[in-house]
Amino acid sequence: MTLDEFRQALVKALNLHFPRTKVTIATSRGIILTGKAEINSDTFVTVYFNTLTGKTSYALIHCGQRITGYDNYKFWHHHPLGAVEQHIPCTKPTPESALATLAATCAELL
Repeated sequence: MTLDEFRQALVKALNLHFPRTKVTIATSRGIILTGKAEINSDTFVTVYFNTLTGKTSYALIHCGQRITGYDNYKFWHHHPLGAVEQHIPCTKPTPESALATLAATCAELL
């Protein structure tokens, strides 16, 4: 996936699942995209995508700690709520599916 394709998919997913958040998206060196959706002063979603390495991550941060998320360090896996140190193998999530899961977790917590 190109940087532009990922950006378009991410913006669409953020608008769908986090419509009332402050969103910041930045690119670096033309190969890295970072995104942040601020839910409240203690909670935000962060996204990282590197077109060169393929490294991708989605995380829900609350009070300075990752509480759940997805990433592909070594293999695609999910860090479950309440056991974030676990690495549960999963299929590669789309931006829409990853953010849908993180939004549902936010709805449960907040």
